[in-house]
Amino acid sequence: MEKTTSAKPLVSVIILNYNTFQLTLDCVASIKKYTPHDFSVEYIIVDNASANNEGVSLENTFQNTNDCKVVRSQINLGFGAGNLLGAQEASGNYFAFINSDVLFIENCFSEMISFMKSRTDVGLCGIQILNGEGKKTISHRPFEGVRYKILGRKLLYKTDSKIVKINAELNAPTQVDFVIGSFLFFNANAYRECGGFDPNIFLYYEEFDLCYRLKNLGYKTVFLPILSYIHLEGKSAGNRLLEKEHLISYLYVVRKNLGYFKFWTIKNFLLFTYFYKAPFKPKYRVLLNFLLFRGESLSHSLRHSQKQLEKTDKI
Repeated sequence: MEKTTSAKPLVSVIILNYNTFQLTLDCVASIKKYTPHDFSVEYIIVDNASANNEGVSLENTFQNTNDCKVVRSQINLGFGAGNLLGAQEASGNYFAFINSDVLFIENCFSEMISFMKSRTDVGLCGIQILNGEGKKTISHRPFEGVRYKILGRKLLYKTDSKIVKINAELNAPTQVDFVIGSFLFFNANAYRECGGFDPNIFLYYEEFDLCYRLKNLGYKTVFLPILSYIHLEGKSAGNRLLEKEHLISYLYVVRKNLGYFKFWTIKNFLLFTYFYKAPFKPKYRVLLNFLLFRGESLSHSLRHSQKQLEKTDKI
């Protein structure tokens, strides 16, 4: 890759920080460690109204650097709107949306840019995710439409050979439906053309939404299996609020992208499923009650319960 001589950065890295100060510092350090020094990269860190003045701490940490900008939000905007805020400050040819709990273990940008330069029809790339123990985890998924929900993944694969299995052993760039959102590498023009992150989605299914819109514009989403990174994913199992948010986001994305009939079909299938599972698992009793009373409405999203930072936390 040739040295960039323009003042314009080649890559804009957007990282959301939400009570993950040390993880964010480790993430930036790992990217810099494995990125060639002649690469022009700008870092945009969005603090999503973290506690304990983390936004101020980030500003103090990076105040003497010329490649990193900290943007402070006075309210937790969620994943979608937080990344949208960061992207508004980005000026690179490529946008890399990277979770704060990600660690680079190799030079990812060179290969990804080289590939995307050779394939102008590719709007977004993803690479192999490793967990904290270095083991491969799910890095791409099929769109979760009617067939996915009713038939399940195994039957879906049998009825459509074009859909790539999530655990397939791949050794070459492969077109997939969507890649996991802990590291999304966009052609900046494709990102802007599809409209970017939807701020209505507070958490979950942002990748589904983005990749479906890219597909409708003629762009491909490609998984590059030869590259990898570590994602130190936090555990949130058992959190009923997040389970409800997951359901809200999913049904919103389905209705928005797949249409009302498929939304109606999937919603009623979920109600049927929750009804029969409810006697055996409390989780499904909660979700059944939630969905029966219009739980799919965005008015129930966690984004409406976020509070502005106290005055003592403001700049």
